[in-house]
Parts: sequence; structure tokens; C-alpha cells
Amino acid sequence: MNIKRALISVSDKTGVVEFAKELHTRGVEIISTGGTAKLLADAGIPVKQVSEITGFPEILGGRVKTLHPFIFGAILANFDEQSHIADLEEHSIIPIDMVVVNLYPFEEVQKQTRDEDTLIENIDIGGVALLRAAAKNHRNVVVVCDPNDYQKIIKLIDSCGDVPLHDRRMFALKAFYYTMKYDSTIHKVLSELFASEKYEHMTFEKFSTPQTSYEILDDVNEKFVKLSKYTKQATAITLGAIVVASEPDLVIGFNDSFPVSMVNLKASGGRICDLTGSTVVLRSLTNDMVRKLRESTFITIAFEEIEDEEYAKDTLKEKELIRFSYTVDITEVDKIPVAQMVGNMMLKKLVKPWNIFQLLLSFMPKNTLIAEQEDGFFRFETCLADIMENLEKILTISEKTGTKILNIYTNAEIDSLFTKICGERGINIFTF
Repeated sequence: MNIKRALISVSDKTGVVEFAKELHTRGVEIISTGGTAKLLADAGIPVKQVSEITGFPEILGGRVKTLHPFIFGAILANFDEQSHIADLEEHSIIPIDMVVVNLYPFEEVQKQTRDEDTLIENIDIGGVALLRAAAKNHRNVVVVCDPNDYQKIIKLIDSCGDVPLHDRRMFALKAFYYTMKYDSTIHKVLSELFASEKYEHMTFEKFSTPQTSYEILDDVNEKFVKLSKYTKQATAITLGAIVVASEPDLVIGFNDSFPVSMVNLKASGGRICDLTGSTVVLRSLTNDMVRKLRESTFITIAFEEIEDEEYAKDTLKEKELIRFSYTVDITEVDKIPVAQMVGNMMLKKLVKPWNIFQLLLSFMPKNTLIAEQEDGFFRFETCLADIMENLEKILTISEKTGTKILNIYTNAEIDSLFTKICGERGINIFTF
């Protein structure tokens, strides 16, 4: 059999004992680290600690275990290169034929906490390096990152004494994808955690098509790149705000509705809706609208020189940068009739206001308030914690602007105090 040594170091230990036993019974030497080594040894499987090979103990509380030439040289050696073989012989490095690794559970940890120290400690370094090294050298090393592949590998070994190149390539691609998604999650979570730092510089990212680029603009003002810099064909995807304009002219409605409070980004995408006609109407961004965008807390993704706009939008969704969105062409000022998505539902025709609000509220965070003013415009407030805080914000704006609130629509559970405050001001309450 061609597979003689396997390095096994896993965070998710599902099925690893059985897999290691199968390898051991087929004559494979098992190398391991830390908790994995102890688990296998306790199960009666002969295990050689990495520190026995490197002659160096684990240090920094386990942060450094496998990062050593005796390990990576054993994984990265290309046996088609005589110089590589000579290096192995000179330094007494024995090749490793299989790397079985999965990573610290950053994805699961970030769902439970936003504590920076905890998140940082769950960022895997050595595991990612091992997977990439083995995947790079997949002709010589079998890389395994998915416990679901354990039995398949045993069957392949039993059928032909090795893992064929076709399957090695598949496992390598899986490992590269796994580490890519892992790094993407870390970037996404830390970007949210370090929000103030995230946009201190212009952010450009490339998709797999070099013609496509996008720029994330937050708090669009003089401090950051302006939308007006785009002189070529460009598309904007707006996020993070909902403006419902009852004004027949959408541009006037948009402008006059600002400032509005931002709706939670993860709860709904941005949309500018004219709900006065039989269809929803979108207008392209005008200079006036761009000025308003710069003055407000608004997130925009602006595309330039897009070859395939649909591909770009799909890619953004895969990257979880957008939930629901629409696009407008910055370079045109036409009125574009569309059946616009509100949440996940299609608004085909004008419905009564409270039904519109029920639709909107169904896709917003709990404790969202929509206040209908006597001038026909609406304000949104959302806070996951305190419905009374939202009410206070709306009433404060109403007093400052001298604009009376007629109705409040909400998906929150309201109490007698909320009802009393609204009743004293003649405000009707609609709950959904």
C-alpha cells in the first residue's frame, strides 16, 4: 500500500477513532497532536506525537504544534524532483502520505459570542497551513478535511491499495474550498466586530472575473469615495434602509423622507418604494439623491465595468453581503417600472397601508415601529432590545419637526404604558 504515514489532527472528532483504527489495521503509522493524540491513544491505537518527530514541544498554549520543517517538509516534498528527495534524505525527514485535519470551530463559536479574545483563540493557523500544503501536493499526499469521506477513503484503499489521482484532486479542491470559506467567515465576523476600522480605507475586492469590482461605501460623505466618481457604466445596490414614499414623485418622496432611521441590515435590504401606483416604481440616482445618500447613514455597493451583473449579484449573495436588494443604473435617469420585491413577497398592486406595513414588518426585527405622519410620510425605528426606546425616538423627532403622528404600526408586544403614551397624543396603534 502506498499510504504509510498519516497525520491526524482534528477539532471535529466525529468518526476519527474508527478511521484511525482502519488505517492502523492496514499498516499506516499514525502521527497526531494534543487532544486527538490522547483520544486515539485512549482507544488503544498506537500514536506518535508530533513533538517526537520535531524534537520540539507544543508551545504558546498549543498555538504552535505542527509548524516545523520536519512536518511541512514531509508533506510538501515532490517526488518528481530529485532535489526534494535529496533534501529529505539529508535532513532525515520521513514523508507523510495523508493529512487528516479539520479546523477550530470558528463558525460555531461566532454564533455564541462576539468576545474578541474568544474569537481570536478559535482562529486556526496550523490546521489551515496543513490542509493547504497537502492540497497543493495532492499528487503525493491525500488531504482529508471532511469526516464524511473517511469510509470512502478506506474503500478506495481496499480496492486499489491507494487513493487514485481523480479522488485526490477532488479532496484537494474540497480542502481549498473549506479553507476559503473558513477565512471568509473570519473576515466577515471580524469586519462586523471591528466596524469602526472596516471602512477607514477604500475597500475593493475582486470576484473571479477580473472585469468585476465593487466598492463598499459606509457613511457616504466627504471622508469616503463618492458615488459621483463613477463616470462609466455603474450599478448601485443599496442596503440598510427602507424609505416608503407616498409622494407621487419618487425623487421628491425620497428626498423629503430623509432622515430616516436605518433598519437592521440583516433583517432587510434597502429599497426605495413608490407605493402610490399600481406597480412599484424605482428611479435611478440623481445628483440630488446622491447628495442625500452622502448625508445619511447608508450602505451602498457600487459596481463599475460589470461584464455580467447577474453573476456579480449572485456572487455577493453567496458572500452573504446582501440579503434582499435591487439595482439601479447610476448613469441613467429613467423611470423604471418593476414589480419590486418587498421582503420575499411580490407587491403586484397597491394595497391598503396597514397591509403594506404588515408585509414590511414580517421581514423586520422584532420591536420595529413604523410611524405614519400627517404629511403622508413614514419613519422607521428598530431596536432589538427596547420598544419604548423606539417610541421615544419617534416622538422626539415628531416634536422637533412639528409633525403630528397619526398611526403607529408595529410587530412588537406593547404594554399599557405604550398604549397610554400613544393615546394621550391621539396616535392609533396597529399591531401585527
